[in-house]
Amino acid sequence: MKKVINIHAQAVTFTFDGLAPVTLSMSDVTPANATYAMLHGFAARIGDNAAIQKSAENGFNVTEAMRREAVLELVNHYTSGSVEWNTRVSERKPTQNPLWLRLAQARGVSYEIIAAEKVAADLAELAALG
Repeated sequence: MKKVINIHAQAVTFTFDGLAPVTLSMSDVTPANATYAMLHGFAARIGDNAAIQKSAENGFNVTEAMRREAVLELVNHYTSGSVEWNTRVSERKPTQNPLWLRLAQARGVSYEIIAAEKVAADLAELAALG
């Protein structure tokens, strides 16, 4: 099962392999249940932030003050006016094609130059096809 939250439609769709999807639209939910669900979601999300793992970094010691700080971090974020659900954006570097990387090293140019050449060649081939 997969879940997709559509904030614009204010709906959650659950999909299943080989079966019809099920959608819960907020317009079909009573205001009391919608409010409870919202508060439940914030309680879970903010509470999860306070579930700090004991580690060498924190001396294998997690205090109530640390948990409070984690709660306060998200409360401050959600009351700041931000539209972002997540506070931290992971910066994933794009995967590099190992062959293109070897070509770049062999030619003494950057990976980006090889990538641009390959993309340009692919686009030209697509254009020639029709």
